[in-house]
Amino acid sequence: MRENFPETLEQLIEKDSDDFTIAKLFKEEKAVYFASLDRQFSPQHTRSFLIAHAREIEEFIARLYRFVLRSHFGDFTPPFSALPIAFLALGSFGREQCAPFSDIDLMIVYKEVAGYNIKPIIERILYLAWDAGLHLGHRVHTTAELEAAAKSDLTIKTAMLEGRFFYGSRILQVEIEGALNRIRHHNQREYIALKIDEYNARRAKKPITMEPDIKEATGGLRDANTLFWIAKVLYGVSSTKDLVGSAIEEEDYRTFHQALDMLFRVRVALHLLTRKKVDSLLFQYQREVAQLLGFSDTKTRKAERFLLKKLLHSLAQMNRHCAFYIAKLTEPNFAIRPSNLKLLVKEAFDAPIGTEFDISFVMALHRAKLPQRLSRESRQIIWAFFLREDTHLFIEALAHADKLELFFEPLKHILYLAQFDGYHTRPVDEHSILTLRSISAFDGSLRKLYETLSQSDRALLRLVALLHDCGKGGTQDHSEVGAKRFAAFARILGLSEEQVELGAHLIRIHTHMSSVARTEDIYSDRVILAFAARVGDKRTLLMLYLLTIADMRSVSHAIYTHFIAELLRELFQRTQGALGKKEQLSEAALRMRKERQLVAYDRFAALSPQLQKHILGIDSTFFFLKYKPREIVDYAQKASEIDRVGFIAISQPVLTLDIISKVPFNLGWLLGKLSWLDLGAMEIFKLFDGAKLFRMFFRKPLEEPIGDIATLVENGIDMSRTMKYPHPSIKKKEITIDCAHSPSYAKMSIDTQDQQGLMAFIIDVFDRRGIDIATAKISTIKRHANDLFLIEKSSGFCKASDEVLDELTRSA
Repeated sequence: MRENFPETLEQLIEKDSDDFTIAKLFKEEKAVYFASLDRQFSPQHTRSFLIAHAREIEEFIARLYRFVLRSHFGDFTPPFSALPIAFLALGSFGREQCAPFSDIDLMIVYKEVAGYNIKPIIERILYLAWDAGLHLGHRVHTTAELEAAAKSDLTIKTAMLEGRFFYGSRILQVEIEGALNRIRHHNQREYIALKIDEYNARRAKKPITMEPDIKEATGGLRDANTLFWIAKVLYGVSSTKDLVGSAIEEEDYRTFHQALDMLFRVRVALHLLTRKKVDSLLFQYQREVAQLLGFSDTKTRKAERFLLKKLLHSLAQMNRHCAFYIAKLTEPNFAIRPSNLKLLVKEAFDAPIGTEFDISFVMALHRAKLPQRLSRESRQIIWAFFLREDTHLFIEALAHADKLELFFEPLKHILYLAQFDGYHTRPVDEHSILTLRSISAFDGSLRKLYETLSQSDRALLRLVALLHDCGKGGTQDHSEVGAKRFAAFARILGLSEEQVELGAHLIRIHTHMSSVARTEDIYSDRVILAFAARVGDKRTLLMLYLLTIADMRSVSHAIYTHFIAELLRELFQRTQGALGKKEQLSEAALRMRKERQLVAYDRFAALSPQLQKHILGIDSTFFFLKYKPREIVDYAQKASEIDRVGFIAISQPVLTLDIISKVPFNLGWLLGKLSWLDLGAMEIFKLFDGAKLFRMFFRKPLEEPIGDIATLVENGIDMSRTMKYPHPSIKKKEITIDCAHSPSYAKMSIDTQDQQGLMAFIIDVFDRRGIDIATAKISTIKRHANDLFLIEKSSGFCKASDEVLDELTRSA
């Protein structure tokens, strides 16, 4: 408190100021004190800060009490020992761990003595405290009521157990401590059982996340509190530290103390930053808290990542140590295992399938002396664990023991690593273990699919699940980095080169299936073929499908919804069908290579994101294979600029004509008009926004002015124009129709003698029936026509294919 505060208070008392004026002074003093907390706080001395804060609050309450007594009794104020009122700090205030803006839990205990009017004194103290701005949580009891109140409610008993006398009657203190001691001994077994139930229920609701609740989460302050409450009931200790050397190992207490100190630092920083009672380290506070605690950015990692890594590690340490010592203190047959790594691994390996490892096993693993490098035998055992269907249980025990890095070197990069992607809710290492567990939890149709894999493939899938995100933590593509780390580690384990390559490939593409399902048109043949080409084969597809589901389920139920599950299933089934079409897969692989060239092309990079997306979404693989990046960009830009129809190029003396139309185009009529030029080749491509590209190559010189050709092109948008076409001779055996070519397209090929007006006739038949050509490749060599059409099934071609065939082959 300020040096002049007592003097100012004294002056007000002498003036016989009312309670409002006195409360105002106390409120001003409180504001000055709380404004100074930022300057007083040092992350390296958080415990000292908390103790000093508790002392300041105690002095504040004591001064209020002394003022009330002086006001009440005047010059006849009795000695404190004679006045039967005592003040006890409860909760975090009682433990001297009260964060700046936490509620101040206070218990006032008294005895009713005739002539003192104790109750009005207590009421006046409380009202003044509230008016002064103290956030009090209070209890008021007579000494006679203490034991009955404790028996009535578990929370009240817990609060009283950690009650700490700090002011008032020392005579009454002795009586209170006797009552509290009797409360401690009453129904100890029942109290501990209820506290353990409460502990387990809370931890089930509050796992460790990337926005951890410092107070209530698994491994949070409540875990440390529970250990203390149990120790208090059993041994009457005033601090957990009192058990060191008897029930608690000194090294374990050092770890516990360091973790607890980190939790205090973060909690105090949160309160100082927000100026209110906030115990969850939400994303919006993490950067400022990190900076307040002295963490700094590096070239590859932000300060908040360093904060989260240390905090998450501290929560894990607190979780392990509290769980172990709570079990040790409360379980009658609790056995402490020897910390022999070889024996522990053998015990785990020999355990029946489904055996969950208790906290004694975990702590023994944690304490085990470890070699710098794993022996060849140990590496073989690691792979043998993955041949078990319950691999995740041993992996979870290793994680709880803080020994994952020893057995799985690639995981050292992601231990306690937070993910700030707005997608994941758990740190990378925990998410990876949950993904592994999700595979073991497959049921129904997924279990049946999983069981079609060989034992070695199932083991490989489990290893991939654990390591699928091991490439995170840097600035490069984590899938590529992870694939390299996996390959190096898998070779150390002795896996075959085929297994190494398959596992690395799965990690390289592990995000691809969910991305395609969520963001692309999975009913597009182009999308399916491109995805199938990247996957490679049906075995890899099945493993990727199962990995994707396990990965997404481990993010959250909000991510893996019924809708997403249906999309993934549809993508899986459609890709299975596509993987049988080797020719199309080969083309799709070539297209993917061409797309990469296009994306790297500077003119493409300069286009708007929307136009880039339009270009990459063009269905025709032949369009990408045939044209260079420069030509693709040229056609796309022209298509984006025109409103109805435009012609791009007319060259002489042999006519080459490029037309882009965004409206229905009377191609049959135009070809009929130009039939005298003898069409040698033609290509048709669907582009985007309804635009189609028609490329026509004629064999005879152009004798008419170019302007006349332009007029014909402009008139081509009139679908009502007709003309008589010579009826070419086409035989049914010269036409092949494949309606099973792909889910979206039918294929028709014509191999016949070249005849004048042949293409005009075919296109006219299609136009009159409303048949939509997606891609066409027409060529004539040595007077022989070889024509290929990909036709939209949705235009009704397959239903009318027999009628189309009859019309094309009907004699003139």
